[in-house]
Amino acid sequence: MTTLSNIPIRKRAVVGVILRGNCFLTIRRSQTVAAPGKICFPGGGIESGETEPAALVREILEELGVAATANERLFETVTHWGTSVAWWHATIAADAQLALNEEEVAESFWHRPEHLLSERDLLSSNREFLQAWRSGVFAIPGITAPGDRDEISG
Repeated sequence: MTTLSNIPIRKRAVVGVILRGNCFLTIRRSQTVAAPGKICFPGGGIESGETEPAALVREILEELGVAATANERLFETVTHWGTSVAWWHATIAADAQLALNEEEVAESFWHRPEHLLSERDLLSSNREFLQAWRSGVFAIPGITAPGDRDEISG
């Protein structure tokens, strides 16, 4: 399902939703990129002529230094600042060793959904994505949404 708004689209981006067990791979953005210090799923801008899956694979490699596979488009949102964001379920090898690009990523985490939503530094678009998931707007392969609404209130 797609969630759009009347906000003019100024930019397109793609985000990777990567699981290991019941945990999401997230990053803390470096101080040199937009929204410095915020926690979010990995991803970034889509270049001219680039497909969403190709952009996702490129962004994961650039940020985390690992190969990824774009599996399924889950959701689309438009941020308050006019970025159309495509949310993709993606996978990396089970034994992948992350090699963070420190210009873009300060650190990485494996967050359980309830812990991720309690992070005060969680990027607002990521909170909205997780709340839509919890509300049953879409499913994420391999994980069940938390059963208690209070677990993901922000």
